[in-house]
Amino acid sequence: MAHPSASWTDAQIIAVARSIYNSPVLGEIRGAHQAGQPIVVSIDGCNIQYEPLPFSGMTAFPNGFVIGKEAFASEPELKKTLLHELYRLCRSAISQGADAERASIRAETNAAFEFAERAFQMI
Repeated sequence: MAHPSASWTDAQIIAVARSIYNSPVLGEIRGAHQAGQPIVVSIDGCNIQYEPLPFSGMTAFPNGFVIGKEAFASEPELKKTLLHELYRLCRSAISQGADAERASIRAETNAAFEFAERAFQMI
């Protein structure tokens, strides 16, 4: 995965999400989820950490994210979590060094949520 920037297109983000979703390394995260154990892997240059805690995902700037056990509630939820976190990682002004203001964080989160809802069937 190239360094995230605000210039990433939706198609690029979807392609990276598809690559991660279809990666055999994601099987290691699935296994860690089943075992209730944390794990950190790298897929296509993106660091992905699994924590067996009750949340779906959290962006870990500058080049990764954390997913929790709620991401595995269903396959659509896993796809949406990947898309949401990649969208934030690749489009966030915070990742570009901007100050984190409450309104901008909320706007970025809403944009990532809406993107994931629209795009998850493309994975």
